Amino acid sequence: MVFSDVLLPAATLILGIGGGYILGRSLRQPAVHDRQRKLIESGPSNISGRGMFALQNIPGGQIIERCPVLELGEDDVGGELVNYVFYGDDSSTRLVAMGNGMLFNHSSFPNVGYYLEDTPLGPELVLYTLRDVKEGEELFYNYGDEWWSSRDMSMKS
Repeated sequence: MVFSDVLLPAATLILGIGGGYILGRSLRQPAVHDRQRKLIESGPSNISGRGMFALQNIPGGQIIERCPVLELGEDDVGGELVNYVFYGDDSSTRLVAMGNGMLFNHSSFPNVGYYLEDTPLGPELVLYTLRDVKEGEELFYNYGDEWWSSRDMSMKS
């Protein structure tokens, strides 16, 4: 009686959820964002902590990541987060990039560029390769002079 009253409905629910998940995963068409993400992944960097790396050879001009962003006022960003935001359209706006956007390290000779794009779902930071990138190569963008000067630091190569 316990099995049919409690365990059987619970088992049916679990199998139904699991089966629905598996079926949904097999029918889902990969989004453009999913296909782009497979080009890069995070890993340990010789430059600083964590970085982003090419999973395969990537031609110059290829979009490698689209990151939704939160637009915040300068006063809303503090602590360690200040080191991971982008400057917005004016000096008082900061952009918090979701996804892998905050994991790229700096180089004075970057292989990645970015631009802000308005989309129907909100602003996105679009990251793209500036030149051909080899599989396993770390991906960098230039943080810019203002990033370094606002921290009383000199730009690193």
